[in-house]
Amino acid sequence: MKVAPLFGSVVMSVWRKQTVVWMLGEKRSKKGIDGAEPRTLYSKNFYGTLKTYDGKKKQVPLTEDEDTSSDLLKTLQRTEDERRVNGFTKIQEHRERSISEHLEAYKTHLEAKNNTETHVKVQISRVQKLIDATSVKNIDDLDGGKILNTLATWRSRKKKSISVGSSNHYLVAIKGFTRWLWQEKRTTEDTFCNLKKLNAQTDRRRVRRAMTEEEVKKLLWVTAECRKTYRGAAWKLNPTDRVLLYSIAIYTGLRSIEIGSLRSSSFNMETKTLTVEASNTKNRKKASLPIHPTLLELLRPMICCNPNLPSPSTLLFPGLDPVQGIPGKVFVRDLKRAGIAIVDDQGRVLDFHSLRYTFITSLAKAGVHPGKAQRLARHSDINLTMNTYTQLEVDDLRGAMEMI
Repeated sequence: MKVAPLFGSVVMSVWRKQTVVWMLGEKRSKKGIDGAEPRTLYSKNFYGTLKTYDGKKKQVPLTEDEDTSSDLLKTLQRTEDERRVNGFTKIQEHRERSISEHLEAYKTHLEAKNNTETHVKVQISRVQKLIDATSVKNIDDLDGGKILNTLATWRSRKKKSISVGSSNHYLVAIKGFTRWLWQEKRTTEDTFCNLKKLNAQTDRRRVRRAMTEEEVKKLLWVTAECRKTYRGAAWKLNPTDRVLLYSIAIYTGLRSIEIGSLRSSSFNMETKTLTVEASNTKNRKKASLPIHPTLLELLRPMICCNPNLPSPSTLLFPGLDPVQGIPGKVFVRDLKRAGIAIVDDQGRVLDFHSLRYTFITSLAKAGVHPGKAQRLARHSDINLTMNTYTQLEVDDLRGAMEMI
């Protein structure tokens, strides 16, 4: 290969990468196969070694032509030398990178933290939408005022406006991104640390409610009596399956994605407990919960006598994908069949996640200690358990007053 001097004594060379493969005739083979011979393949582009401004060495891809590759390598090296002389820093290097490169690295960071695929997808999507809306090209373009104005515009637009709660979710996502930039020393400060969330209680677009005891009984009875079976490409839910599905949610408070992960091995009929693996819980912690006697009786024939569950690894609800909203869709259909209002006179709605509200509210009505209710709900903050998921009506409070 040609060797070109740079700045007097510095010598720079370019080369094609070599890969040794074994060939049997004109086909790829494996080493050790009779008749297979080694053959050296060369990369299409030339490569060179560059000494960066911070003293590190790295290989860089160049062009397909040797002479132009040598010229390009000298130009790149000259740039790095000038940066070193001018005191160029890592921060400045990050500032020159496109925001999409940083966002891709942030996505990798979130995935490495063992977050669910859905969580990563939602967070990156929210950040990307704000970046696009505020025309951010690099780190220097990040502007807190533009972010707040954009969110205000989204909240006030006539079509497809977002609630304050949704606005807060977007703000949390972009703040997480900029905080990561600072922690990774890609910026000198946490750019959006002073941006505050708004009070979501002033503009709640979707308020869930807990089901009453009568509604729960009616839902389960009507569903059990109907003959309708819902099917998809990879799933099927007959009336018995749906009664079990709703009962698990009502008696355990499990989320749909957690229920979808349950296998026959998740249940211990002797200790009367069920286990959700950490990879399937929202807080990424393994959960072991007691099984209510009523639910235990529903599970026993399903777990012990169901021919469709031939092994402990078989899913309880095969093919049920909560990400596609299947549990919620069949739940709404069964609510309508039972004549239960999806939206009440206060504008509160029932959806599959309302069954979790029902579970936690039932604990409060039964007089369960708030600390125990928090542990059963698996909330990190007791205020979330008591203020959001616990919904007591006036009649419930009247009994407490009469105890004085």
